Amino acid sequence: MNKEKIKKTLQVIGSFCLSFFIFYWVYKDQDPTVIQQELSKGNILWILFSILLGAASHFVRALRWKQLIEPLGKTPKTSSSYIAVMIGYFANYLIPRAGEMARCGVLKKTDGLSFAELLGTVIAERFFDLIVLLLFVGAAVLSQLDLFSQIFATSTFVGNGLIQIICNPVLWTAIVIIGVTLYIFRKKILESSLCKKVANLIKDIINGVKTFFKVKNKPLFIFYTLIIWIFYFNMTFLCFNAFDFTKDLSMSVGLSTFAIGSMGIVAPVQGGIGAWHFLTSECLKFYGVEEGQALSFAFVVHLAQTLMILSIGFVCFITFSFIKKEKK
Repeated sequence: MNKEKIKKTLQVIGSFCLSFFIFYWVYKDQDPTVIQQELSKGNILWILFSILLGAASHFVRALRWKQLIEPLGKTPKTSSSYIAVMIGYFANYLIPRAGEMARCGVLKKTDGLSFAELLGTVIAERFFDLIVLLLFVGAAVLSQLDLFSQIFATSTFVGNGLIQIICNPVLWTAIVIIGVTLYIFRKKILESSLCKKVANLIKDIINGVKTFFKVKNKPLFIFYTLIIWIFYFNMTFLCFNAFDFTKDLSMSVGLSTFAIGSMGIVAPVQGGIGAWHFLTSECLKFYGVEEGQALSFAFVVHLAQTLMILSIGFVCFITFSFIKKEKK
């Protein structure tokens, strides 16, 4: 147990250090007064509007999650779902990618649902989110096809990197050794208690994933999904109107900035800190925005959404604590 705690603690510290390093590396040459000046010139109303959209998108996510949970035989309260979702986002700022586990744990406590089945619904939810994100990336590429063609034509880094990985003999040797070992000890592995527990867990997760096919109102589910991602997109794009140096940028630039910045949220750092700033600012620089201004934009927009998540998430965490006490 102590080893497990030490391992988790080291993971948290490591991810914090990584996010701090990326953030420091991105902003180490940035003058803080430039950010202050740009913020003072900006229209704060657009930033506040993006915060409201962020809060609304999370509420819609809670409604959509309820639809996936209903086929499991129990319908949680909307308030419970929203509390779980916001605590999940709050947890992501402590441990990267822990939010999915956290919100399942919260709803298990409040509504007595199976953790593994809830996790299956979250996996199903993320699958649809991935599809929509890829659609946004595709739209960004198609809207500026000539531009992206030039980027890939002049950059051989990605292609060379993939070739080196695929042709690496060490990688293939390791795959063969692992495959042969698993085949030789397959009976013992399948009969072990750990393997049986994993099999039961996978079974529950699959049951959760299957809930989409049992959703009563599939058009409403798809509508919720589109609304969530339209809100996500406008959380970044509408902030273009807040600053003089971005207000004239087109929606296609907004698509590119949103799609590339979203990759930073997936990075194994708390809330995309550092990674989102780097990718978003680099994208804006590519479209002619000065470095200081691009970094200022990334800092302000991410800070606004972070404060929203931390404040609402903290309130939801306190509310959840009271709910647990009442149930006891």
